Amino acid sequence: MSTSAPGPRVTGLETEFGLLCAPTGPQDAAKADLPDVERAAALIFRHRPTGYRSTNLFLPNGGRLYLDIGAHPEYATAECVSVRDLVAQDQAGRAILADMAQRAAEGLAQEGTAVRFHLLANNTDSAGHTYGCHESYSVPRSLLDATDDASGTSSETTMAVLTSFLATRPVLVGSGRPLAGGPTEPNDGSRGAGEEAAWGLSPRAPHLQALTSADTTGQRALVNTRDEPHADATRLRRLHVTCADTTMAEPTTGLRSAVTLLLLDALEAGWDFTDLTLVDPLVTLSALGENPWGDVPATTVQGRSLSAVDIQEAFLERLTAYLDGAGVPDFLRGAEHLLTDLAPRVISALRRHDDGAIDTEIDWAIKRRLMRAQRERHPQLGGQALEMLRSRVDLAYHDLNADTGLVPRLTAQGAMAHLCEPEEIERARQTPPATRATLRGAFVAACLEVGADFSVSWESLRLDSPPTAPVDLPDPLQTAHEAAESLTGRVRRLRPEEMHRIDLVGRGGLGAPG
Repeated sequence: MSTSAPGPRVTGLETEFGLLCAPTGPQDAAKADLPDVERAAALIFRHRPTGYRSTNLFLPNGGRLYLDIGAHPEYATAECVSVRDLVAQDQAGRAILADMAQRAAEGLAQEGTAVRFHLLANNTDSAGHTYGCHESYSVPRSLLDATDDASGTSSETTMAVLTSFLATRPVLVGSGRPLAGGPTEPNDGSRGAGEEAAWGLSPRAPHLQALTSADTTGQRALVNTRDEPHADATRLRRLHVTCADTTMAEPTTGLRSAVTLLLLDALEAGWDFTDLTLVDPLVTLSALGENPWGDVPATTVQGRSLSAVDIQEAFLERLTAYLDGAGVPDFLRGAEHLLTDLAPRVISALRRHDDGAIDTEIDWAIKRRLMRAQRERHPQLGGQALEMLRSRVDLAYHDLNADTGLVPRLTAQGAMAHLCEPEEIERARQTPPATRATLRGAFVAACLEVGADFSVSWESLRLDSPPTAPVDLPDPLQTAHEAAESLTGRVRRLRPEEMHRIDLVGRGGLGAPG
């Protein structure tokens, strides 16, 4: 077991957004002109950043914006090396999409159709469909790849540790879920006492069916095992986590990333967590979808009967010990408090069944606070009306619309904590993190500036008019690359007569991945 910290690794987030379109005027008058989901998505992407001809965009900030299956707008952050960069990039993507939706609504209003678009950073819709928030972490291939020698067993053990950790992680960073059949009695004057019984910890949990899977839709798993590193495949693999709740509070998003990154560092350094491996992580995770405080059974392979909170507390204690020995890694700079202060307070809140100390920082606790306030304002509500109000609060909490979403109001009231300064998020809308995203972002910005056709993927750049050979970027940590910088310089020097626009059949047009 080593206390020395591994080198830096990149991480990223992909978020799928739900989409609703609602009239802002009299409903009956507007119903006939109301766009369906597919048309609503198309209208929003009509207002994508200037210079693109497709709905699959790599942006100057290094991120990717596109339409996923089922008309879900999706934003993937650039490769990041710090928790603060990741949160800023995530928030920047939401701001870009929200602006697109606002412009789309204004465009329809000019045509005489008064609608409002609601982009929902949540995990389920009214029909019971689920969509996800995926995390990516670069890891050495040896950590996850089984071999013919003894290390093969260790890779299987590593995955067992990871899935046990991920299955219990919602106690810390779940987004909260209103439960059907929760308490429906009118408020008795005790400030919404018992409201927590109406909430589970994770909306994503009930939809997960396997620990690992190569599929992301047919059999939703905690970890996707498709070998798609988007990097040098001889050295790196991508740990593709597909079980996260989509969160709104920056400290929640940051804590989720911080604790997972630290666990990967500790595993890479040889720390042992096998005693925390669970017999059936899926059973524990499923229960967290229905449970308010995380005190659900989590039996270890060694036969210990613990709870999900016990497991996460044990992980945190061991990771704190690792941190004490290795020192604060660079990815935690400016976010150390998430592990040293916030995480212990979440555990304490779960133990005490009292979320008052974390109800501006952790999504599941914030929602309960909001609902308690609603019950104080409307003490007479009960039955189905009360259940409907919970669902509306839950939906409004995840709504990116500045007029109807709750988060902008909470922010204005100082009732929601943040990790990043507004200036960091605004900068992240245009500026990539210090990874290969810098090279990709500079190339994309240059192409957009001169109007050149280009094809980009996570690990390659190519100019299409005039055509060039692709430049490969296999190292996600690389910020300087002679061939990439030369290609960007060439783009900036292009004359109009050199750019013969071509139809990128099969690649979606300007800015599509190659």
